Amino acid sequence: MYYLIILLASPFSRKASQWLSGRRANQLQISQWKGDKKRRTLWMHVSSLGEFEQGRPILERWKANFPDDKLLLSFYSPSGFNIRKNYPLADLVFYLPLDTRKKMNLLIDQLQPDLFILVKYDFWPNLLQVLYRRNIPSYLISARFRPDQYLFKKWGRVFCRQLKVFTWIFVQDEASSLLLKKFHFEQVVVAGDTRVDAVMTEDKKTGKQEDKKTRRRVIIGGSTWPVEESMLAKLWKSPDFKELKKEWRLVIAPHDIAEEHLVQIEELFEGEIIRFSRIEGPWQEALNTIGVILIDSIGLLSSLYAYADLAFVGGGFGKGIHNILEPAAHGLPVIFGTNWTKFREAESLIDIGAAFPVNDLESFSSLVKILCSDSNFRWESGNLAVSYMKSQMGSSDLIIRYLLGKW
Repeated sequence: MYYLIILLASPFSRKASQWLSGRRANQLQISQWKGDKKRRTLWMHVSSLGEFEQGRPILERWKANFPDDKLLLSFYSPSGFNIRKNYPLADLVFYLPLDTRKKMNLLIDQLQPDLFILVKYDFWPNLLQVLYRRNIPSYLISARFRPDQYLFKKWGRVFCRQLKVFTWIFVQDEASSLLLKKFHFEQVVVAGDTRVDAVMTEDKKTGKQEDKKTRRRVIIGGSTWPVEESMLAKLWKSPDFKELKKEWRLVIAPHDIAEEHLVQIEELFEGEIIRFSRIEGPWQEALNTIGVILIDSIGLLSSLYAYADLAFVGGGFGKGIHNILEPAAHGLPVIFGTNWTKFREAESLIDIGAAFPVNDLESFSSLVKILCSDSNFRWESGNLAVSYMKSQMGSSDLIIRYLLGKW
């Protein structure tokens, strides 16, 4: 039924069409894969790009310690696969086939994995059962559970029992561990969030401190949606922000960079904006002369935070906030919308005074004006963010010790 729905939607939905065409193209690639019993094979499955970033530190550390091992990486979502299909550490990157018993048995025959890692969620029952019956060790990492999830409702208990197949379940917080143990899961370890290791292993400060005295201050809108873009535009054109605009610049990196959406953002700013791709010379120098820069390409956001002083992360007025760990790692105070309660890092950063939820344009404008005007407050909040990030490091190394049986 699920497959038929995708099939019917494919002529009208680009994502559904990519879901089908990508899996068809993958069939030949997977069939040509040759397992090698003389070399260990680790298979990681992720839903999309966000889950890949959570799993990436494990893959990197594993490859560094065991360079001869084979690494397999599968995706469910076209958005994640299309961006990471050429991930250099993986020997094979592919779409997860439709979750039928026949397809999963064939897939395991072809891949011959020695261990399987699932990041956060994406529980496919036939896949998990085939792995379990074949005695292939399976691990769930960076998971977080809440009492209101479907797994813990009466009708969802059949899905909850699937968690029994995992050799170890690595959760982000103590609350998740206590909840699982309430339902008689004992193979649970509180390991934190591997994304912290992903963003803290690089030198995020390069180029930021050196130019502090020579450049303008920067607000960056990261992974924004129309509601955040509208708020930024209204703030920027507000008479109350007129004086601050002399020292501050705005960079917008939208979640969707389709041409139609970019034009809509340009219309919001009524010509007072320039696309990143049209800037001549170093864009950092352009910050001194251009008021608003619109990022019109993928993959730049994490490096852009190095040149910012304040971040407004999108998604909080929709399904949920996007990545706030990147700006926190750069020592930025982080602002976001109301839908943050499912995110442990948001709760922690709010508690220590490094992140700030806003309800509407009025509360957003008031907060931004305070953070822009009070440099001490801004720096203190940013330093608290970095301190929190440092305290959360080490999840990946702990998980790998368990994978190797060295806990």
